[in-house]
Amino acid sequence: MRAKVGMERVLLCTLNAKYIHSSLALRSLRAYNQAHTKFDIIIKEYTINQKTNDIMADIYLSRPDVLSFSCYIWNIGPILELCADYKKVAPHTIIVLGGPEVSYDAEQLLCNNPFIDCVIRGEGEVTLTELLLAVNGELPLESVKGISYSDQGQIFSNTDRELIPCLDDIPFAYEDEMNELMDRIVYYESSRGCPFRCTYCLSSNSPGIRYLSMERVKRDLDMMLGHQVREIKFVDRTFNCDEKRAREIIDFIISRQSRSKIHLEIDAGLFSDSMLDYLAGVPPNLFNFEIGVQSTFKPALDAVRRNFNWDRLSRNINRLRSYRNIHLHLDLIAGLPGENYEDFQRSFDMVYNLKPDMLQLGFLKILKGTPLQEEGERYGYIYQSHSPYQILSSHAINYEEIMTLTRIEEILARYYNSGDMVTAVDYVGQVIYGGNAMNFYEEFSRFWLVHGWVGIGHKKEVLYSYLQMFIDEKHPSHRKMVNELLKYDYLCRNHKYGLPPGVHSHNPPNINDLIYSYSKDKSFVNRHLTAFTGKTAGEIKKRVHIEYFQVDPRTFKKVDKDLRLMFIYNPITKMADKIIEL
Repeated sequence: MRAKVGMERVLLCTLNAKYIHSSLALRSLRAYNQAHTKFDIIIKEYTINQKTNDIMADIYLSRPDVLSFSCYIWNIGPILELCADYKKVAPHTIIVLGGPEVSYDAEQLLCNNPFIDCVIRGEGEVTLTELLLAVNGELPLESVKGISYSDQGQIFSNTDRELIPCLDDIPFAYEDEMNELMDRIVYYESSRGCPFRCTYCLSSNSPGIRYLSMERVKRDLDMMLGHQVREIKFVDRTFNCDEKRAREIIDFIISRQSRSKIHLEIDAGLFSDSMLDYLAGVPPNLFNFEIGVQSTFKPALDAVRRNFNWDRLSRNINRLRSYRNIHLHLDLIAGLPGENYEDFQRSFDMVYNLKPDMLQLGFLKILKGTPLQEEGERYGYIYQSHSPYQILSSHAINYEEIMTLTRIEEILARYYNSGDMVTAVDYVGQVIYGGNAMNFYEEFSRFWLVHGWVGIGHKKEVLYSYLQMFIDEKHPSHRKMVNELLKYDYLCRNHKYGLPPGVHSHNPPNINDLIYSYSKDKSFVNRHLTAFTGKTAGEIKKRVHIEYFQVDPRTFKKVDKDLRLMFIYNPITKMADKIIEL
């Protein structure tokens, strides 16, 4: 790698998983460089769904002197493909990679990919700044800590760089850019590091926690909340490890009365009773807590050095759920050391029965640089040779069982995490399967496999039909109940004429006349439909629907005579804002 004296343009790029995401890493690198150099730093974000040829053509138009990519397990493949071709058309461009996916095998990566000139290992703000100065001939390359690079066929690795001691030295990443990020997820870190040392996580390599000052955090949040961005997603590994600090930040967010949603990664087992009492009073629909349970099988958690107290954790999660003001997202990891299929089944049922808003079933990944990668042979891990390095089998769990869990993950996402069939799915799991929800997902996933539905796209309406078909065939005594619950779920979330195939209505032939009679009854409108006061009967009729039920979908109980429910729909979301019993 040779100096390019007079270097003018630096391009920082990445491939995000989705367009709605934004890269905090690129913006932190640019902010730090702009504070210490005068180079022209340009950010370009793409997605993994774009064609690499199109991305390459767009990059070429910028004619960068230095082209740098932020690399993760989800984008390393297309980035290497893109860089290999780009070097052919722009051989004098210096190509630099950084990020967690390249930090731990830099020399091997350079050896296997000679079109890469340099790899930044670890934290990049200071390193990239010094690297650019070196490329411009202002510093000797040998003095830049934290890089590995190739030069005339040889590969060199300079000494590691120390962590930045004061995070306040990194300027706010989104200065003068908030308007462009209004409809995207804005990532933010108020700290780096984690108090725990889980062996499957890269955070285990960074001792201690470093915090932004509270003054700085409030100034940054004030900027983001003031612009009413769609969502602020904190990337702090354990946001509540310092409870006093966490509460002060939450207090500040609430005080700003912003419409921005806030996502926090939480260890629910750390909450004190006083903090739980405090959280009972936070505004609804503002916070999303992501809680990494991972497993309830203690030997597996001990093996990865993860703290665990199920009684305390489950008690705290149940209290949080009882408040109904915070969206709860719980995580499980299949494939942890020593946890076999039956052990994981118990973990799944225990966590599922906490009834989170979302339950993510993930799979262990053997990440480069983690202690678990070094211990892999001990547990018999066989895993993908390419990113994302997901396990295929181990001494405790075989590939066929992993594939079963993969199908269950698909069903879980469509039927539970979507929230579209919450009433019906709750009944199936709790009543038909007696709280052994994993048995339901196993059987239903096999039903999908037999019918050839796995791994392809489906319209939302047919998912209701598939569940009804499954119940009709496997549990016919529950056919009527599930039909009524699916009908209720569908009408709560869809203002459409007609029901999904196989889901039956019991409405009388004159249902439209009945709806119209309520719509023109002024006393009824004034009493129950105050939002429609002053609207014509025809306008009201378009916004309501009446359905007859043979069971009460809210209690799972049969009714002596048909239960009539009126659904009042939001014209924008097409979902029922209100349901009235007639």
